[in-house]
Formats: sequence, C-alpha cells, structure tokens
Amino acid sequence: MRSPFVGRIAALRISRAQLLFILIMLLGIFARVWEFPSLPPNLDQDEVSTAVDAFSLYAYGVDRNGIPFPAHLVSWGSGMSALYAYILIPFIALAGLTPLAVRLPMLLFGLISLPVFYGVARQTAGQRYGLIAMFLLAISPWHVLASRFGFEAHLLPSVFLVGFALMLKSFRENLWFIPAAATFALSLYSYAPAFAAVPLFLAGAIPVLLYTGRVKPMTLLIGLLLFSVIAAPIGLFILINTRDLQTIQLGFLTIPRLPSQPRFEGQAAIFNESLIHSLKSNARQLASLLWHQTDHLPRNVVDPYGYFYTYTLPVAAVGALLVIPLRKLRSSPERLLILWWLAAAGSLGLLQSANINRINLVFMPLLLCTAMCLEWLARRSKGILTLGLCALLVGFAFFTRDYHGERQRELMGGPFYDGLLPALEFARQVSDNPICVTDEVYMPYIYVLFVEKMDPADYLPTMVYLDPHSENRLVRRLGRYRFGQRNCTNHSDGTVYVLDKPEPLAHAELYRAWDFGNYRVYVP
Repeated sequence: MRSPFVGRIAALRISRAQLLFILIMLLGIFARVWEFPSLPPNLDQDEVSTAVDAFSLYAYGVDRNGIPFPAHLVSWGSGMSALYAYILIPFIALAGLTPLAVRLPMLLFGLISLPVFYGVARQTAGQRYGLIAMFLLAISPWHVLASRFGFEAHLLPSVFLVGFALMLKSFRENLWFIPAAATFALSLYSYAPAFAAVPLFLAGAIPVLLYTGRVKPMTLLIGLLLFSVIAAPIGLFILINTRDLQTIQLGFLTIPRLPSQPRFEGQAAIFNESLIHSLKSNARQLASLLWHQTDHLPRNVVDPYGYFYTYTLPVAAVGALLVIPLRKLRSSPERLLILWWLAAAGSLGLLQSANINRINLVFMPLLLCTAMCLEWLARRSKGILTLGLCALLVGFAFFTRDYHGERQRELMGGPFYDGLLPALEFARQVSDNPICVTDEVYMPYIYVLFVEKMDPADYLPTMVYLDPHSENRLVRRLGRYRFGQRNCTNHSDGTVYVLDKPEPLAHAELYRAWDFGNYRVYVP
C-alpha cells in the first residue's frame, strides 16, 4: 500500500506545460519588477498629470481644473482619458501621492496580461501555442516598457485584452459576453484612439459571433445595450466637443466642454481638410514604424530592439496568413476575431500619425500572429522552434542589459526629467520665498502640483496662463511659483531657483547650489 506521504508528493507533481507556464511567468515578473519603480527615473509629465487629477478627485472631489468627477479629464486643456486616474485613487489612498502608487496599477495590469494572453492563445490553437504566445509577450520590449510607467495610453491594450478574453469565454458560457461588452465599453475611457478602434472591432466581431452561432442573439443584445449605457458619457463627450456644446451634468458625473480643441480631433485625419493626403501620409508613417519597429522616443523604445526585436515583422506577416481559417470557418471564430483585432488596431495608424503609443493596440495581435508562425514551425521541426526561442532569449538578455544600463538611463533622464521632483521638494521646504522654476521642462507647473498637493479651490484663482485657450495651456504663474526666468526678474526678494543644470543664472555667485539629477536648486 502506498503511504499517504508518497501520495501527497505525487499530488504535487506538475506537468511540463505547467512548469513552462510558471517559468515564463517568473521571467515576465523579473523583466517588469527589477528596479521598479525607479526605472524609468522620475515621472514624466503625463504620469504626473493623471496622478495629480487622481489625488485631487480623491482628496477634494474635483479634478485639478475644478470639475467634479469628469468622464474625460480636461488635463492640459485638450483632454486626457480618465480611467487610469480613477484606478489610481485607491492606490493613492493607501500609499500616498508617490511614484510607487502612480506606477503600481500599470505594473499589475502588465502582469495580469500574461496569463490572460496565454488563455486567449490556448483557446485559439492549443496549449503549445498559448505558451509560445505568453513567452513572446513576457519578453516583448514594448510590453516590458509599457508595464513600468503609468502613462494612460498603456492601459488600453490590457483592458481590451480582458474584454477579448471574456468574449472568447462566452463561446462556452454565453453570459460572459455581457461583462465582455462592459469591458470593451470601459476601454473607451482608457485612451482616445479606442473611440475608433473599439466600435470598429465590434462592428466586425458581432457578425462573426452571429454567423458562427457561438453567442445567442438575446445575449448579444443585452451585452450591446450594456455597452451603450456605459459608453454613453464618452459619446456625449465627443458630441459636446465636436459640436461646441456646453458642459452637462449627469448625476455626479460631469461631461466637460474642453477649453481648447480636443486632442482626438486635432490628431484624427477625418477632421483634416486634406483627408486623402493625411491618410496617405499616415499610411507611410505606419508602415515605416511597423517595419523599423521604432519611433526613436526613449520612453517608448530601446533602440535597436524595437517593439519586438527589430526583424520579426515578416514572421508576424506569415503568422497572419496562418491565422486565416481556410477550413471550417464556423469552428474557428477565435482566429477571425484575432484578424479583425489586428485590422481594427491597424486602422489607428491610418486615422492619425503613428507612434508606439498611438498604435499600441496592434502589438498584441501581432504577437499572436508571430506565435502562430512559430507554432507552425514547431509542428514541422522542434529544432527550429528551439533555435528561434533561444535567439529571442538572447535578444531579451541584451535588451535587459541595455535597458538597465547607464546609457539608456541617461536617455530617459531627459524626457522623464530625472531629479525634478526631489529638486522641487527641496526648494519648497528650504524657503517660504518665491520659487522660480525652469521652463525647459514641459508643463513644469504639474510637478509643482504633485509636490504641493494643494486644493484646486486655493490655487486655481492664482493660475495665470500664457494662452488659456491653447491646446496645451502653458502656466506662467501659480501661487508663489513662477515658470521661466523671464518671468522671475526680481533677484532681491529671496527667490529660490530650480533650473536645468546647463541653464545659466545671473549672479549665481550669490547663491548656494544643490544638485538633483538633471536639475540644480539655487538658494540665496
């Protein structure tokens, strides 16, 4: 008779596939957690903008522009999606307004995406395909970078992926289509390009679901009604801001009229007078970005690794052909939906000029296509698959080395304004006198709001804009702060200066200086 101890040991055994799943998950965690949240250094202005709005909503019930619970943030003046700000609120409540609180939700979304991505791929073409797809996402330079800082745009692919996974789950239990529809509706609040991509995806997905009979018409109808209810505020926001209507209140929720042209309108080709020219130009830019895999922005890409190791687009193209269900269309709706996801996401690069952020919805279906090609090769030669995966692992090792290296840290230090937050914190504590902040920083006032944590009712009356109706409203003055040395002409009032290191200061010999990263604080 086998002893109970031996039985327990046997029960603990895991399959080879389970072991691979755990190893891939650990690899993904390592890539995203090592030196988190200190890399990237500091916070970029969009992270700080969302965080300040979230803190203001949590502490005072209004965003930083004084608007109660907006469906879409006013932000700089041209708008910013609100979902990440609302997600941040409980994290700020627990951890305070800190870089950790700002970046932790995005890290969690990035980690959760790995098993969800595995589930989508496994349901589409089996366990091996699921593991390959999960591995590709775990080592994807794009996804690693996107998981490490709290930029609102990075939320869209994760939220959309959850909606897609729930839609596939509804093939077995129809009721899951209802939360899938709700999740797709929420993705409209994550990043403005979803305004076009999500309706376009649903317009192609619903006929597939009806044709294949995977979801009952009544369930589809209920899900779409829920989608319409949740999406209604963002629809009203688009209507108000494209038709010059006034702000409206829906219970506690505000649908704001922006003080300047909405960003989604300024960037979209459909609002351009020369539509055909814009579409052609956008198509060329999209093709170039997908082929060369870079927009040369240090916050988006580590050159030369691209969004997925530079030379992999042909593999994804072959995989896209293999995804096409040439037989038994009714039995392969998952494949059709992946192709339609790819098409809907790719259209974003036609509707606006492309960079990594704006077309980020396309990278997950591209990885699914890449995985399909590798899985096809595995069925013909396991040696080729092993060789390909080992080559990708080597690329991942070099990417990790370079991303955490000094050169990349220096490249990111500029756009992330390394040292600015501690410099401002020091300046506000060392003196009660006026503080002059460099205007070599984009929107330096938002960093002041981050460190001061002020009530909008106190600081809004003191704000002086260079142009209150411009797309990005530059602030010249906020309380005791002035921005740009040309607005700080009085050197006899004990003004403290927070300047970019190379920026000269008249009579610098009259000040003591402290260095914080790329910035220097001058105290009389």
